[in-house]
Amino acid sequence: MSTKARLFDQFRQPRGPLGILVGRIMSKRSSNQQRSAWTVELLNLRPGDRVLEFGYGPGLGIEAALAHLPAGTVVGLDHSDTVWKMVAKRIRAAYSDVRPALRIGDVQALPDDIGVFGRIFSCNVWLFLQGSGNRFRKPKDPVTVFENLREHFAQQGIVAVTHLPRPGQATRETSLAAAVRIAKQLTQAG
Repeated sequence: MSTKARLFDQFRQPRGPLGILVGRIMSKRSSNQQRSAWTVELLNLRPGDRVLEFGYGPGLGIEAALAHLPAGTVVGLDHSDTVWKMVAKRIRAAYSDVRPALRIGDVQALPDDIGVFGRIFSCNVWLFLQGSGNRFRKPKDPVTVFENLREHFAQQGIVAVTHLPRPGQATRETSLAAAVRIAKQLTQAG
């Protein structure tokens, strides 16, 4: 695997010392902070909501959900134990009456005990669902991921999937094209 592919894979699933650095980079980027806050605002959180973020990465979405939810349940699911350690440490210091449940796992194999959510979201994850995989990881199919989430989605709930095309590709046209693809995949998943 090339150096570029190895680095990109760290953004997909941070691990080890390089994963800690990648997590810090993701958490410090103002565009990531703004996108996570905006995504959570789209959810229109209300007291008592059950919220799931899949692919919580550095925890920016979890923190934004905690800031908007005075009472309820926030669950984060990510497949990286490296970011789990980082986020658990950060949110211990955050003030909130809601304590999130951070879980390590794969969105394609959600645990049965995870429950049902009225609000489900992800930020900067869709890109990795589109990937071709590599010799170490099979690619995730977005429609399959969304179908798996449907089993844990309350009627009349809200799903928010935000994505910004990678640097150099982010134009109005590429952003709208990605939005159309995401909407089609969510529709296909029911």
